[in-house]
Amino acid sequence: MRTITRIAALLLTTAMIATPLSAQRAPRHGQSEANSPTAADTANPVKRTWDFTKRFGIPHFDNRDCASDAERLTDFVAEYNQRVDIFLAGPTDPKKLALERKNYVKQVLGTERSITSFLGIFEQTGERSPDGFVPSMQADLCRAQAQRNSLVAISVGLKAIARVYPDMAEVAPRLAQVNAALAKIGDDKTIQKYVSANRNETLATVRMKPPLASNPAWEKGLREGFARLVPGEAILKLNLYSASWYVHKNEVTGYPQYRQIGAWVASKRADGSCWINGIDLWQNYTGTGYDSGEYKLGKAPQQILCENV
Repeated sequence: MRTITRIAALLLTTAMIATPLSAQRAPRHGQSEANSPTAADTANPVKRTWDFTKRFGIPHFDNRDCASDAERLTDFVAEYNQRVDIFLAGPTDPKKLALERKNYVKQVLGTERSITSFLGIFEQTGERSPDGFVPSMQADLCRAQAQRNSLVAISVGLKAIARVYPDMAEVAPRLAQVNAALAKIGDDKTIQKYVSANRNETLATVRMKPPLASNPAWEKGLREGFARLVPGEAILKLNLYSASWYVHKNEVTGYPQYRQIGAWVASKRADGSCWINGIDLWQNYTGTGYDSGEYKLGKAPQQILCENV
């Protein structure tokens, strides 16, 4: 008997594993696959209302990359709205909708925080501290556009809930909030102008740090090392950020393993832009002294206005 029970349990587990994940778990809060209109419709008002509310909610758009997101968002919105259209065009179960109302009110109220967050990220895109990493302009634009896409998804969801629950008073304030946020962000040209202004404001504050020491021999070697590593850039200034050798020792034996010095290098590229780079000289300990070492570039280059070098 125990053997039969174990076999039955094994068969049940196997069936669950073989069942597609989408069939085991149906998300109800706005995922793109959950909003697909491909599910077969039914004339039974109770069943179709249960099926609809199981998948319906404020959607979340999964931003991936700038090259495809615009087209994907269009398809995402069309499929989401089509599902709502299909549901509202047929019979519905008022009792089930009434039971779910509290859940949708909660979702609507929750969008206030999301809208504020997405708009805040947009407003800060392109801003950073003078010493912070500066991504490419395209990366900043993608980040800003992603916030707009997410807000569009919220707007679509709020409008849909208002269609299903026309008397839900909580929707109007949040819809006004998201519309105001989208109006502030604007189209791609407005986004580019806004992000460029933020980047330029940060760029104007960037300065090259003063040298921590003066050592003509070190400076000469570091200049030559940078020229070999970055032959296409003209060196404008070099400031040592090492006042002495940093010596790394073995934690167990206490013997030195290598030593390092470095400098900030301001250089000018062929396009006329100026950048702050880091370069280091690393020398390995040989047992009796240090080898001639190897020059290596340090942190990622940071742009600086040429007049501020």
